[in-house]
Amino acid sequence: MYIIIAGGGTLGSEIICKLVEKKREIAVIEKNREVCDELFTAYGIETINGSATKITVLKAAGIEKADVVVATMPNDADNLVLAVLAKSFSVPEIIVLMRKKNYYEAYKTAGVTKILNIVDILVRDVIYQIEKPEVERIAQLGNGAVEIFIVKIPKGANIVGKTISEIASGKQLTEESIIAGIFDETENEFKVPRGNTKIPIGANLFVITKPELVNKTAKYLLDK
Repeated sequence: MYIIIAGGGTLGSEIICKLVEKKREIAVIEKNREVCDELFTAYGIETINGSATKITVLKAAGIEKADVVVATMPNDADNLVLAVLAKSFSVPEIIVLMRKKNYYEAYKTAGVTKILNIVDILVRDVIYQIEKPEVERIAQLGNGAVEIFIVKIPKGANIVGKTISEIASGKQLTEESIIAGIFDETENEFKVPRGNTKIPIGANLFVITKPELVNKTAKYLLDK
């Protein structure tokens, strides 16, 4: 897999670090020469000093053989231009880190395959830490339509000892909320629950639901 990262700033460099750990083949496009030199020194990866909005620079980075292009530049307008150009080169996967929501439809029209709203992600994480320290958010799917989170069930919670079927039959847990996995710390075991699976004390539940139902679902699962 050949990956082009456009933008070597804070976000870009973190992504680069993780991809290098996974031994992916990477090229980085960055306007700042010093940042290029730092990335090359740190990771030994190919760096192209220039603008990712220019075809000549993209070709120098190997856009014609790219499997994935990741746009992490601080300006949505630049990321949008890159997305359009990457699409014209038939890059299969185009991922954009969006800053402003009003670019969402433009990114979709440009053929971006994955749009990540950085501001929303950061704000959501902060709010979770303030209001729901017992809830750990894992990810969002479908551009924010689905939320996956983990909640640790305390001793004395009402659902302890109940089966999945009993919990699902109650009105408090809506049809949009699913307990998709249980990690039992005492047994050091992860299991995909069935209808007759009982909730043990201290279990970590992996829950899938709509973002607007996270509070309600977590409250029901944690209530004593």
